[in-house]
Amino acid sequence: MTSYFGIVPSEELKSNIELAQKNRNSSEPQYPLRDKLALKLNDELIDNLLIQLVHEFPASEKRDTAEKLAGYVRSTVSVLLKQLLGKTPNEQVQKSLEFLENSLFTDNDGQQRIGVALPDDLVNQMRATFAEVYAGNGKAQREVLAHQFKLFADKIIKHYLTDFNKTLDLGLIKRKASDLATSGVGKAVHMAIDKLFPSLSQDELHAVAKHFDAVLVQKK
Repeated sequence: MTSYFGIVPSEELKSNIELAQKNRNSSEPQYPLRDKLALKLNDELIDNLLIQLVHEFPASEKRDTAEKLAGYVRSTVSVLLKQLLGKTPNEQVQKSLEFLENSLFTDNDGQQRIGVALPDDLVNQMRATFAEVYAGNGKAQREVLAHQFKLFADKIIKHYLTDFNKTLDLGLIKRKASDLATSGVGKAVHMAIDKLFPSLSQDELHAVAKHFDAVLVQKK
């Protein structure tokens, strides 16, 4: 069994991935499609990880905190990628497109998703914690859940920022800018988790568990 985090791509993102595969050997510049793909994918990742979850919370200070985090991450990642992306030879672009293509997988229901493999033990632990939340014991799980979500977030950030950016063949200045921005996103997410999770109610914890249960996939 292999564990993944995976979202169902929108039709626009899916069609752009298919177009990139079709144009693999084209002599036409491929960097505009690579850039469009990277920006769209990160936007959909943030939407699935944060925006949709925030909308399930009732209006409160906790929701405001989550919205600020979502806004910060979205703007930071967008600005960073726009600084790093741009005119690139097709040979180098292919490394990024292959990275994105390798992020595709098909779940047990035959649904294509895009995501990243996760350690089985982490997903099993998260699922066990979710089960406790569903059983009504959410408040007792808040500290454990916060720790698990930090590990989970670190894996996503490493894959889609650190590892993806390595395919861009960045110069020293851009590489330092990338490292700083990535570190800032990681710290912001950890700080938000520390602020948010200790005060989540049983209903809010249930919403968190239900939301993330849908994007954690274990393939047989």
